Amino acid sequence: MNNFNFEKEKSPERFTSRIVLKFFRHAEQEPGNKEKSDFERRLTATGREQAIKKSKIQDIEQAVAFGSPRKRAQETAGFVMAGKQEEITGKESLEGLKEKLDKKIKVGSKIAVDERLDFPVGDWDSKYVQEVFSAFKKSEGLKFIVEQSDKLAEKLNDNENLTYSKAAAKISGIILKYLNIAPKWDVLVQDKEKKYSDTLERFLASHLGVTESFLAKIIDKTKDREERDEFIKALDNQGFDFTEGFDIKILNRKPGIPEIWIDYKKEKDGDIIFEFSKNINKELLEEVINEGR
Repeated sequence: MNNFNFEKEKSPERFTSRIVLKFFRHAEQEPGNKEKSDFERRLTATGREQAIKKSKIQDIEQAVAFGSPRKRAQETAGFVMAGKQEEITGKESLEGLKEKLDKKIKVGSKIAVDERLDFPVGDWDSKYVQEVFSAFKKSEGLKFIVEQSDKLAEKLNDNENLTYSKAAAKISGIILKYLNIAPKWDVLVQDKEKKYSDTLERFLASHLGVTESFLAKIIDKTKDREERDEFIKALDNQGFDFTEGFDIKILNRKPGIPEIWIDYKKEKDGDIIFEFSKNINKELLEEVINEGR
């Protein structure tokens, strides 16, 4: 794998304004408990440390964290966004984290929910769900989702559970939302009286197999099936590690014509074993969305 020739592009360093979307898997969560809903599972102490370790920015005034409706994703997004803040200790619950961060704002919350980051499950005992979980137990979860989930759901007439194309479409929808916002954001940044800095940031925590599906589909469509499969192999056929993910940069360089750049890098033992950097367009996002309907 180390000898694979990764053709890549480099996102431009010059822009008038930008929106940066950071997609990643949640950190380590507490064990499942039949007496507690999966939506209520929180991060472990190690998980909180993992999320804070990923935190990079000091100024979060123009940043918002989003997670799925599951508490562990919201906690992860919040800690990754705000882990560098002086008042954050890493011991906060989700509620405590929100309380500290929301003191600084007048409206809304610094930690929000986006349903599109979730993995909806219709019936946990359905054949489709059992097949997916069986694949993850064999450490072949992502490989199964990418290669078989769409066909299996169609065969079983299962419209409730998340599949490869549906997951990719959800992430595409999030990106398309911010692509449409980008020109308006650029106008605000150019208005010196508003005193905005040039970067709007969003931290988006999801679950195993969700954001990887989007990246796999984009690689397949812009490169080829071979490189998509190399991506899956780089993730050990299973998916992202805790807090691992990729960045989307929406750059305003020409008025009214924002550019979309995807950046992902996988390192192992000090070596880059997979890298993908690509400029994509709105039409590709819409194509992925249509395939997931």
